[in-house]
Amino acid sequence: MKLDLIYTDSFPKHIIKKGILRKKIRLLSKAISSGESVEFGEIEVVCLDAPEIRSYNKLHLGHDYETDIITFDLTEDKLLDGQLLISWENVMQNSKRFRTDFEKELLRVTVHGLLHLAGYDDRNEKQKKVMRKKENEYLKHHDNAGKSN
Repeated sequence: MKLDLIYTDSFPKHIIKKGILRKKIRLLSKAISSGESVEFGEIEVVCLDAPEIRSYNKLHLGHDYETDIITFDLTEDKLLDGQLLISWENVMQNSKRFRTDFEKELLRVTVHGLLHLAGYDDRNEKQKKVMRKKENEYLKHHDNAGKSN
């Protein structure tokens, strides 16, 4: 899998280093590949601020509001390719709201985007519950893998 990680100028780089985040996303994507029987090709993760993601949301999806992540499926063959646009400001707000740390919430929305690329949807409550359960499974797997190192 090719992984590009892009921080816009507004991203507070002192919170998490690119190399560490890249390594964690790779581990999670491998777990998802194995668990969902899919293979990721090229994934681009872009960390934007809230106004930028609102602009993308309005332009591409017709939604005039902020969100934490927008997933663009760019798959053309068997390998899953995509772009994950993540609002680091909304992730920060969510981490405070749900009383978790920023890094864990950032990884959660990244897993959410990767699950969209793997074919999951969240348009209704049943689908949202399935995705949330999957997110929790992969994050727990990641946490446990980190403890054994």
